[in-house]
Amino acid sequence: MNALNEHFLVVVELIAILCTERYYTPAICFREREREREMAAEGLVKEFCDETTCPICLEYFREPVILDCGHNFCRGCLTRYWEESRGAASCPQCREAIRRRNFRPNRQLANVVEIAKKFSLQVGEGPGSGCESHSEPLKLFCREDEAPICVVCDRSKEHREHQVIPLEEASQEYKGKIQAQLQSLVEERQTLLEWKLVEEERSQTYLTELEEEKHNVTGAFERMHDFLDKLERFWLAELADLENEMKKRQEEYVSRLSEEISCLSSLITEMETKCQQPALEFLQDIRTTLSRYQEVQMRQTMLGVSPGLEERLESYTQKNSVLKNAMEKCEGSLTQALNKVSITLDRDTAHPFLIVTQDLKSVRRGEKNQGVPDNSERFDNMLYVLGHARFASGRYWWEVGVEEEEEEERDQSTWAVGVAKESVRRKGYISIHPTEGIWAVGKTKYESASPGHFWAFTSPERTLLKLGYELRKIRVSLDYDEGRVEFYDAYTDDLIFTFREATFSGERIQPFFFVWWGAGLKC
Repeated sequence: MNALNEHFLVVVELIAILCTERYYTPAICFREREREREMAAEGLVKEFCDETTCPICLEYFREPVILDCGHNFCRGCLTRYWEESRGAASCPQCREAIRRRNFRPNRQLANVVEIAKKFSLQVGEGPGSGCESHSEPLKLFCREDEAPICVVCDRSKEHREHQVIPLEEASQEYKGKIQAQLQSLVEERQTLLEWKLVEEERSQTYLTELEEEKHNVTGAFERMHDFLDKLERFWLAELADLENEMKKRQEEYVSRLSEEISCLSSLITEMETKCQQPALEFLQDIRTTLSRYQEVQMRQTMLGVSPGLEERLESYTQKNSVLKNAMEKCEGSLTQALNKVSITLDRDTAHPFLIVTQDLKSVRRGEKNQGVPDNSERFDNMLYVLGHARFASGRYWWEVGVEEEEEEERDQSTWAVGVAKESVRRKGYISIHPTEGIWAVGKTKYESASPGHFWAFTSPERTLLKLGYELRKIRVSLDYDEGRVEFYDAYTDDLIFTFREATFSGERIQPFFFVWWGAGLKC
């Protein structure tokens, strides 16, 4: 209670000084002395009003409470301050840590505030006090100027024709308005808090899913590395065995050849010597000499490349070629998979008649305006909608499913998919055309053509696509750097149409969708 008494004593002392200075000035004082005292009293009045003013709202205390540190605040102001801070409770003035709700009502200060209000009206000081022009208390309120005025202002030419009401009545009226606005702001803040909570939970869910995807990718590549490592070790082991066998057989073959060369050398020497002998001696044992020659000839016919090695080597060469082709296909598949993007629809760009699903993956035409705001990015005349994704470089692809309705309406269904510049016009009539910044294919009835035909929306005229079957899923492939947009049948991988040398002019590109009747699109 020491802090409370100290604050109260300060206020009482100010009241005493004011009373002494303003109302008990001796009558014998000269006018100059009285004016000096009045000026001093005005300063004291201001100081007195400051002591009865809340440091937070800068108005007179309402239900004043005192903290352990000795500072006073309006109960409502302190409560709102702590709610908005969301951290540890502290004194708004000295920042000393305070336990929440650890405050006491300051009834003595509340009584002094009431006295201060009455006193300020008499002397023209305090929050919302006297008229600057006439130094009169502000007891009236001008509706037209929405400002407090005094009775002299009310009679002046400036406010003579204005509607003027008592200040308290205006205060109650505007308090009602402020309370209504305050309630609306509180509800809006609550809505934003709920949105924030939902967004935080959604972000946490996405982060969890992203972490799982990272784990899955790491696991997939680890399994792939293990498989390729095992395959490589197996293949190299097979080739090493073949290499060792070839070396062994080569050594054996070379050894046999060396033996045969030695035998041949001996036989040659023997036959050369025999040819120099006389006839009788030469012809003796001639059969043995000839038989030895025939044996040598027979052994030579049995020498040759080791059987089976050449075939095995050819087999491994073929396997290596198959492996090379498989790796090239795998590399192509992985590259294509990495370039695939998940597309969602940008609801803020959708024509008011289009219905975009909650997950932002599907769109169809509704029968009436969906009551959406007419913002600057929304198409207001054409039933178009763009995707959220924006591309300024690289290669990407995504798939769009076509969900046509009843069989009898299939020939009348109208839709288109493709890409568009981010700067594409949103208001008025916009044709699907490269000159408008749109590259697309779709199904529509055009001029004298029969219904159900597919078109590429080329320049200067559209190009009829003679497919001979219905499209159910389309793959849109964008190569930004090459300026190329390609469309494939996602089920057959057949190329439908290619826009070459598309002019993107360095602008960002977004997925494009058009829906009329009889069909919906799903990305």
